[in-house]
Amino acid sequence: MTSNENNINKLTDMEIDVIGEVMNISMGTAATAMSTILSTKVSITTPRIETILVNDFEFSQFEPVIGVLINYIEGIDGSNVLLLKEEDMKKILSQLFGMDTTDTVEFDEISRSAIGEIMNQMMGAAAGALASFLGRIVNISPPEILDTTNKKSIRELFSLKGESLVSIKFNLSIDGLVESEFISAMDPILAREIVKMSMAVMGIDGGEEEESEPEEEAYVPPQIQEKPEPKQAPSSQSVVKPRPSSAQAEPERMVAKKKQVQVSSYNYKQLDDEDATVEMVKSNNLDLIMSVPIQITVELGKTQKKIKDIADLTPGNIIELDRQAGDQVDVIANGRLIARGDVVVVDDNYSVKITEIIKVKQDDSRKNKNN
Repeated sequence: MTSNENNINKLTDMEIDVIGEVMNISMGTAATAMSTILSTKVSITTPRIETILVNDFEFSQFEPVIGVLINYIEGIDGSNVLLLKEEDMKKILSQLFGMDTTDTVEFDEISRSAIGEIMNQMMGAAAGALASFLGRIVNISPPEILDTTNKKSIRELFSLKGESLVSIKFNLSIDGLVESEFISAMDPILAREIVKMSMAVMGIDGGEEEESEPEEEAYVPPQIQEKPEPKQAPSSQSVVKPRPSSAQAEPERMVAKKKQVQVSSYNYKQLDDEDATVEMVKSNNLDLIMSVPIQITVELGKTQKKIKDIADLTPGNIIELDRQAGDQVDVIANGRLIARGDVVVVDDNYSVKITEIIKVKQDDSRKNKNN
């Protein structure tokens, strides 16, 4: 065994299992976010973890590669780097832009911005899943696409934090598009911080506290030394009573924790024929909400476009909506459709002439009543 192998800061088998489970949960959520963006099935599974020396970190099978730096700014202190194949990212962008996979995607400013937004959605979702698991706030800064990503630049980035790094490889599957893998590289300090928090949540002991437990069990009651008295038998008062065991002390603790709860009966008022009073109360309640403002929106129509089409928009372009000329418009109050009408002009202002009031469905009214 070489000196380098002795100096490597390896994770234990338990730490590898814990970090693998946590990363599997967070990356599973990231896959759901990517699936929503691409409108296709995405799965990220099977983390494979190893601790290696920075100088031995190799990813030539991924080159040419795109590196994305993620910094944790709240809840966890540290950063990690995602390494993805450039070929895979081109296929993802072609799916996002609605292009054929055989078309060449240039990594221009729009492409880099799109990659950054995909990573932001994915890693934001992963941070949210990690926060839910740890029971604390976890926030990241916007992912940064590295200008230069090669073996030398990555080694220089991690050599500033120590001699070793944790390499986590994931399988990436995008239905009908990509069957590949990518790497998440992080320093062992960050990995151990996540492991420590996760083990505390799961109630797993790290093993260090277990060694001190036998010393607590080997408690011996102190003996009271009394002044010897000649020609007298030992006094029975010198006997020391041992401490009660934890099993004996437990009922006493439970009794001490119990508190008396004061319960009093409620006196119901007599319900007489007071219709006038009830109507007055209802009227007052309506007055409370009559001054509440409601946002009224008129929807002329809508359509769905891909990012590529939106990026190509210029002044003078026409966007076709899903309604024909002369169709009624929707009148929406706080996000709920309440009426339909025709567009008219009143005093040089666009207005809507109500032609139909949308009644609340019976099922919806029952739900609102139950809620």
